[in-house]
Amino acid sequence: MEPGGPGASSSTASAPGRHTPSPFWLDRLLEAGLVLSMALYYCAGNTHLGSGPFFRLPPLSTLPFLLVFMILCWYRPAIAVAFLPLSLPFYLLQKTVVSHYSFSAAEISLWSCVAVVLIQALVRRQRWPYWLSWSELRARLGPLLWPILLFLGASAFSIVIAYSRTVALRAFREEVLDPLVYLLLALACLRTRQDLVRLLLALFATGFLIALLGIGQYFDMLAHGASLSDLPRINAVYGSANSVGLLFDYTLPVGLALILMPRVANAGFLASWRCRLLALALCLPLIFVLYLTRSGGAWAACVGAVIFLIACAIADRQLLLICGLGLVLLIGLGLLCFHSNISSYLLERHANAQGVGTLTKRIYLWESALHMIKDSPIVGYGLDNWLCHYSLNDVCHTTNLYHYWITTDPQTHRPTGLRSEPDLSHPHNIFLQIWVSIGIVGLLAFLAVLILFFRLLFRILAHLYRQAEADPWLVWGTLSIGGAMVAALIQGMVDSSVLEQDLAFCFWILILALLLIRVLSKTPWRSQSASVRTM
Repeated sequence: MEPGGPGASSSTASAPGRHTPSPFWLDRLLEAGLVLSMALYYCAGNTHLGSGPFFRLPPLSTLPFLLVFMILCWYRPAIAVAFLPLSLPFYLLQKTVVSHYSFSAAEISLWSCVAVVLIQALVRRQRWPYWLSWSELRARLGPLLWPILLFLGASAFSIVIAYSRTVALRAFREEVLDPLVYLLLALACLRTRQDLVRLLLALFATGFLIALLGIGQYFDMLAHGASLSDLPRINAVYGSANSVGLLFDYTLPVGLALILMPRVANAGFLASWRCRLLALALCLPLIFVLYLTRSGGAWAACVGAVIFLIACAIADRQLLLICGLGLVLLIGLGLLCFHSNISSYLLERHANAQGVGTLTKRIYLWESALHMIKDSPIVGYGLDNWLCHYSLNDVCHTTNLYHYWITTDPQTHRPTGLRSEPDLSHPHNIFLQIWVSIGIVGLLAFLAVLILFFRLLFRILAHLYRQAEADPWLVWGTLSIGGAMVAALIQGMVDSSVLEQDLAFCFWILILALLLIRVLSKTPWRSQSASVRTM
């Protein structure tokens, strides 16, 4: 088998008297080389990261680092593709590639891999190990193909009807096209269980890296005299602490699934306490930084992911039903007894000088979004064009449009607290955001993707649990993906958990990983009884 093929060996026979690295260590060297070369290329000449001579190098002089990355990618495309999540959080710190054109680390990594893979396909032709025929691709995507195409089409059409087409085109490229290109690329290149594990571990490592940066920011604030009571919310490389929580929605459940994973036959290391303790130790920095973000939505999302993982770990359906009813009863009693305290806490949380909390502001934002949807329910207003129609602001300069900005309550005439924030870039609800951005067709396509995702997720879990010797890595992967999607949707009720570049990649990575697990576990799209009826 040629180097770069699925499951290809990473080493060759050693000559007498010479020591050749084992396949394990050769893979680790390749992984380190890919990460280091892309990091050096992205940092070199990137003035957003520093002011020294290294950060002011001209773009052409940094190309050798990119060349090293592409050479390593040529040898093992699967590793490079699986490691792309490591580049996701830095999309705000874009690097100038040529002239005045700047791109994020994720875009540079993605299109470098695409270029290498296309060149390989042209050079090796029929000997290229990653060929996927249309029927094979159709089988891998299954019923998800049509809602994905509808979502892509509605997003592309939104560019045409957008007030600011330049902004809509950029958002389409970063938040829709690039993640879907990555989905197709990864479907071709990632074929083995090792590829799946590497992808999910890279996703978790992304959150771990941001947690380390957040801890560094925390100690830096303390060193500069900030008191614990007045400590600002941790935001790491983002402009908002909520963005850290949103990333952790997709990454933290990967580690939590290892801690809460049910015992399965032949689980080996995954079932040991050493593995669970290691996972707990790696999750603690994320949990600590999540606490420091003071993001209520992210906290609720994390709790929801934990409940989901515990529920999936309970094999007895009767016990699961009893536990579920008990939890609902407990929540109901809590709301009944403490509803005043709970509502006061939620409505006054992060209140401004006028006493208006962030949840109250979100309610007015949702009203603005509903008014916008009422006036254009079919096609929406274009990707990332919310600001053009929401308010008068410095981001989207418009004076000839009607704006839906609610600065005073129409009934009480009290300030809503939004007058000081004219540049809120989305309605803080993912379903309203998608409807406003790309219309009802895009929203229905997105809902179809979610329905098919959870339908397939539970089918895979049932299929794995029925097996006497289920692959524990596939069980862990399925639980990780499910917990992450649950967390993303929970926080997505009060924030934007998909239509941002890093979060869009994360969302489609969960779809990708589930499709890969379906193939590895040999789970049919339909039940056997349904298959018999259609014959």
